[in-house]
Amino acid sequence: MHTALLKYMTDSGKLYAQMLVPARKAFGLTQAELDILLFLANNPEYDTASDIVAIRHLAKSNVSVGIRSLEAKGLIHRRADGQDRRVDHLELTAAAQAPVGLGQEGQQRFKALLFQGFSAEDRAELERLMGRIQQNISQVLDTWTDHRKEGKSL
Repeated sequence: MHTALLKYMTDSGKLYAQMLVPARKAFGLTQAELDILLFLANNPEYDTASDIVAIRHLAKSNVSVGIRSLEAKGLIHRRADGQDRRVDHLELTAAAQAPVGLGQEGQQRFKALLFQGFSAEDRAELERLMGRIQQNISQVLDTWTDHRKEGKSL
């Protein structure tokens, strides 16, 4: 694999985490806890632990521990699904507004740094191309998941 792509993938993750340090330190949160809060705030249509695991690709164990910790800190609460008692919907509490706001500021700083010097056209083209790349990745991962269920490899 081309080293520039590997470096981009590694360095962008490091930079993103660094942009969230102020929110983590100010509110005594782990990266996983802040990731969960920001996911719930930024994606209100996805509000279960399973959604976080499937979409954000965080480890199930980290999500479970994070949710319990965030509940204990009073930042989220669970609401049982009316149709399926096995499903809990996660809701941010009023106390989550401050850490979410500071975390979202970090996300905005990250995005501004990534797109510094890009024209609106450049950004639109990059987003279009990244969408195609994501489709390719999702398609392969879906196939890989199906193969794993059948006991096969890619």
